[in-house]
Amino acid sequence: MIQQQFKERLLMSLISVASLFFAIFYAHHSFFQPFFVLATMLLSIAALQEFYSLAIFKNQRPFTSLAIIGSLFYILNSYLALNTPSFAGTGSLWLLFLLVALFLASFKQIEGAIANISITFFGIIYITVPLTSILQITYFSPHGRLWLAYLLVATKMTDVGAYITGKLIGKRPLAPQISPQKTIEGAIGGLLASLGATVLFYNHFFLVEQLMTFWQSIFIGLMINLLAQAGDLAESLLKRDAKVKDSSHLPGFGGILDMVDSLLFTLPFFYLLLSMKWIG
Repeated sequence: MIQQQFKERLLMSLISVASLFFAIFYAHHSFFQPFFVLATMLLSIAALQEFYSLAIFKNQRPFTSLAIIGSLFYILNSYLALNTPSFAGTGSLWLLFLLVALFLASFKQIEGAIANISITFFGIIYITVPLTSILQITYFSPHGRLWLAYLLVATKMTDVGAYITGKLIGKRPLAPQISPQKTIEGAIGGLLASLGATVLFYNHFFLVEQLMTFWQSIFIGLMINLLAQAGDLAESLLKRDAKVKDSSHLPGFGGILDMVDSLLFTLPFFYLLLSMKWIG
């Protein structure tokens, strides 16, 4: 059973990585940009729907359709704001419009309004806003594709390192009440894998382009690892509360939300570093 799960996970990982790097490679091509934006939208919507399905398991009634429409406008607006000054800073305005729309929709669904509004809006903040950073990082500068590739590799190497190390030598549980299969040994393996990816990128790209110092890369690699593992545990907490094993039934992973959970914390963190000009 474990061997079959590993094969499925490996196959899905190879397909996902190949697709991602193809998309990243052509992300700056003018013809391909709309497709890259569309792919980000579809990824966000799929993850958002899975999150709301967890809420439905808890007998909540999120405004899924309204959230999806709001997410599409938010992502498109964020993309346009990258190159159009008149759109700069309007992302927060879209979130305000969405919040008002949720209250208006609740006038016809008064019972459970507090929970339904909160869950719906939280889904946008938890999933849509972080995943929009894919576009914000990619088109931040000419080095955007490199930044995104590095972030994806460092984040996913945390997952891969933790999974393999945990299966091989994992004994001591990391957070047994949230995710019994995660171990301290796995967490350490994920840390080493993430730092290894960081050093590799530093030696082959960052040092040549003078994009960051060695100790900056180590600090960022460490933070990516910690945030990636926190994101993984955060999604496990939500599934544990909803009493479901997987957010969906994607072979080898469980669901889209299971695939992107670690990125939901690392993406906005990395975009913040770029925005503050701490690197680059």
